[in-house]
Amino acid sequence: MQKQKNLKTLQKELSQALNLINNYSTAYSGNGGIVPDARALKNTDSLLERCAAVVDAESAKPKPILRIIHHFACSGGTLISKCLAAQPNVFLLSELHPTTRLGINPNKAAYTPRDITTQAIYGRVPDVDALAEKLFLNGIIETEKHIRNHGGYLVIRAHSHADYCVGEQTPNSDTISRILEPYFDLKHVVTVRNPVDSFLSLRDNGWIHFKPGSFDEYCERLIKFLESFKKNKIVKYEDFVTQPEVELKHCTNLLLLPYEKGNIEYIELFKVSGDSGRSGSEINPRSRKFVSDDFRNEVSASSSFLEVQQLLEYEGI
Repeated sequence: MQKQKNLKTLQKELSQALNLINNYSTAYSGNGGIVPDARALKNTDSLLERCAAVVDAESAKPKPILRIIHHFACSGGTLISKCLAAQPNVFLLSELHPTTRLGINPNKAAYTPRDITTQAIYGRVPDVDALAEKLFLNGIIETEKHIRNHGGYLVIRAHSHADYCVGEQTPNSDTISRILEPYFDLKHVVTVRNPVDSFLSLRDNGWIHFKPGSFDEYCERLIKFLESFKKNKIVKYEDFVTQPEVELKHCTNLLLLPYEKGNIEYIELFKVSGDSGRSGSEINPRSRKFVSDDFRNEVSASSSFLEVQQLLEYEGI
């Protein structure tokens, strides 16, 4: 991308030089001076054409493929991510988000010697979010190239919670896709869980980072999150735990990744952040959480949940 930018700059500078030559030629011609050799101007035109051809060729090159898995917290995303990481030559970077303040202690600087962005926040670097996005982009470009050169496939687990479940507003598109879209051919998988269960787990973990902290608000944010993705990219957690090999193969097809039946048995070998739920390598449906009468009434009154039900074909409580 930097090469393409440099070529465009060169093309602009050559164009400006040609204008100067043309002006110089017109001035001398009008005053009876010597007109510059026309062959020189023709060569300049030819150089500009060659430069433009190189730029066009660079632009026409296919972008490298990059895979992203998206989900809300407490929706089974860690399990599915670990199953993807267990596939041949797949390397997962978990819970990435370049500008989130979650996990930052405002009163005490943490020891993060490999993390420039966090230290830039503690160091009060101006316009730190813009810097963080540049560092993130460059890091992903180099990491993807490094893994691809070693015959592997990079999968990013986006920390969607930071975009859609923190603060007052939600973005029009998730941060990671927005930053990486111009540079990669992005392949997406979106995993979901019945919001009744995921919201109760979110509340039990103390991870309600939005106001009002209601179930209806949560469902409204979930709808906003899903708007950016086609329905055929969505995989249900409930389907995954019922037939994990079938759904995992579907996920690898969506992400253009290799699939090896039986690799699920090795998921405990992979250390993935956000592992707050189940433990062990056995995958099967779990009992649903207890629902109080008050929460049952809250679910029944939620118009946003009704919309989620229609979109994802989930039953009620």
